[in-house]
Amino acid sequence: MLTTNFLKSRTSTREYKDTAIDEATRKKLFEIVDAEAEKLGKDDLSFLVNTDGESIYKALEGVAGYRGIMIKAPAYIALNSLNTNPASIVKGAYGMEEIITRLNELGLGSCWITVNDVETTVKQSAFNFTDGDVNLLLAVGYPLDEQVRQRRYDDRVATEDLVFLGDFDTPATDEDLEQRGLNDIFDYAKFAPSTHNEQPWRFVIIDDEIKLYIENFKGDVNLIDAGIIMYYVDELGKSLAMTSGWDINPEISSDKYTYIATKKM
Repeated sequence: MLTTNFLKSRTSTREYKDTAIDEATRKKLFEIVDAEAEKLGKDDLSFLVNTDGESIYKALEGVAGYRGIMIKAPAYIALNSLNTNPASIVKGAYGMEEIITRLNELGLGSCWITVNDVETTVKQSAFNFTDGDVNLLLAVGYPLDEQVRQRRYDDRVATEDLVFLGDFDTPATDEDLEQRGLNDIFDYAKFAPSTHNEQPWRFVIIDDEIKLYIENFKGDVNLIDAGIIMYYVDELGKSLAMTSGWDINPEISSDKYTYIATKKM
């Protein structure tokens, strides 16, 4: 997929047609979700689908949503982390972004919904699970406005404030990244969504590795941010045949920079 087309497909849908997802598309949705869980490891996480959108909306209205406003949709997908390993949340967020790509190909829109402050019993009742915990939701449905929207390109920090060479004292210049063939990847990856648009990701390039950190780590929301940006880097890196996976091993600490994962170039 061309870089610009990939970015166009990442826009959020916050208004949906009052139409149930048709049976054939619903079947494909479940297949996509099951395949993603199998790929990432069913011992670590699962994706819970509820196509009774009205019941989920009523259960979460006033306690969850995008910037505090619950999004009404025909269906919802929940990420259920089955253990307390931070890597599971990172992988789950990565998987959600991959699911978004597949949903877009089916003509379905989606929007992230935060559930950090929702009582566990409310989430368990809404999605009928007993093990693990739901960390985030995805609203899913047919967009009310099917026009493709461009993502804003004027509200992101400079690449040199996000990418460093060797250590955090050495910002990577455009020339540094261009020499390594990485300038387009980071110039576009920074448009990934993040909690409150804080863009907490920081990258350190050491030899043939890209190391991902989170600045001023705030908990699970930043683990989700990490998984999302990792997916962006992977998708944008395909044009350079940079197909290696991420070695995910979060080291949670009170340091300014929290290590998350490493990827070989």
